[in-house]
Amino acid sequence: MTDRVYEEELSPWLPPKVIDVHVHVGLVEHIAPLTEERKRSNWAYEAGLLQSWEELRVNLRVLFPRQEVEALAFGVPLREVDLERNNDYILAGLNDPANRARGLLVTRPGWDPSVIDDAMRSGFIGIKPYPDLAPSGDPEPSIYEFLPRPHLEALNRNRAIVTLHLPRKGRLADPDNIRELTEISGDYPAVRIIVAHIGRSFCLPTAQRGLGQLAGLPNVWYDFSAVMSADVLAYAIETVGPERLLYGSDLPITLIRGVREHVGETYINYTDGLFSWNTDRKPPEVEANYTYYLYEELRALIAAIRRLGLAGETMEKIMHANAAELLQGH
Repeated sequence: MTDRVYEEELSPWLPPKVIDVHVHVGLVEHIAPLTEERKRSNWAYEAGLLQSWEELRVNLRVLFPRQEVEALAFGVPLREVDLERNNDYILAGLNDPANRARGLLVTRPGWDPSVIDDAMRSGFIGIKPYPDLAPSGDPEPSIYEFLPRPHLEALNRNRAIVTLHLPRKGRLADPDNIRELTEISGDYPAVRIIVAHIGRSFCLPTAQRGLGQLAGLPNVWYDFSAVMSADVLAYAIETVGPERLLYGSDLPITLIRGVREHVGETYINYTDGLFSWNTDRKPPEVEANYTYYLYEELRALIAAIRRLGLAGETMEKIMHANAAELLQGH
């Protein structure tokens, strides 16, 4: 099934060079065991957090046998992770040309901003903060709680990149997220901001309520990692333009096989994987046709491009050219 999907559906659309701006790399020794409560808090924590550099190379060869894939990689941004060890491992991999990768430093908000300056000198090109690392432990933190202004100032003077996972239940549509992201874009114009998962717009209503209010920000791009809705992707292309979209895989999470159904503002993951949350299964004959979640993401992108009457030029921009321009000089 997977070979057929790649050969018949994806390969005709994929450019020879691909840049993946959302890849996680980390080893089991970098992370303390997650409690059952933590695992239940987010389905992805159980689906896959760990991936070595060697495994990443193998995965990319399997997924894209005829493409040359570069990656923007970072560690696992959870409170249980030894970030120093994980970041050191990322940096070691960046220095190996076989990985064809650039990297972001996963940061704790309490770190002195000089850590970011040092990281940029050592080979990182920016940072990956994360809501889970907010010191208050608030499940709905402000962006500034995990990406404080001193860190933004360090990014601005280094003309660096930040991949931003938006907090709060409202995701991209949350008024405080819209206000803070707009503020950050204006106050720190040299920072290049990648909003992960189109601001967690996995379903169309979220994108519709938020994306239009952010369109036109000159230093903001959107990766669509783990977004499997053609409706969301078509809306994003129309609203912010194909030049602002970046391909991201969210590997290794999207190696699981299955489909996602979208119902209003919620989505339902189906898979054949043996996960504790996977209690609502499709019939075996349906599951037999499952492919990677990553391929479902690419299927959705192709469907969106077709729906809008666009062509391979748009695909090449989103899968390669936009990121190549964004990362130029790093």
